[in-house]
Amino acid sequence: MNERERIEKVKDALGLTARQFAAEIRVQPGTISNMMAGRNNPSLEVMKRIMERYPTLNPEWLIAGRGDMWRSVPGKDAGLFDILPPDPKEKTVRTAQKEEPQVVAAPSKQIKNIVVYYTDGTYEEFINQKS
Repeated sequence: MNERERIEKVKDALGLTARQFAAEIRVQPGTISNMMAGRNNPSLEVMKRIMERYPTLNPEWLIAGRGDMWRSVPGKDAGLFDILPPDPKEKTVRTAQKEEPQVVAAPSKQIKNIVVYYTDGTYEEFINQKS
């Protein structure tokens, strides 16, 4: 499996369209489209943005194809940013733990939007397009 195929596997595991994935990693939709069509190879910038956006993604798997796709963060309790992608066969959300992933019941509520406030007084708002 090459880098493009691994990126496509990440996109599919997250249940995102190419356009949604591009927005998630903050690149132009054409960048992802050209990459998925095999016209371009993923740039270092695209790989960095994927790893920054998805910190539980194993960078060694993404770049070299070694190990598992997802990793837990050692020495850290599971938190908001350690949520692993849902298994399409389960109606649950898995969270990263130091040892084994723990399965918890998926909430019936969906996230409407998230606002991130920065120390310089600015903020970003992320709106769930699916709701």
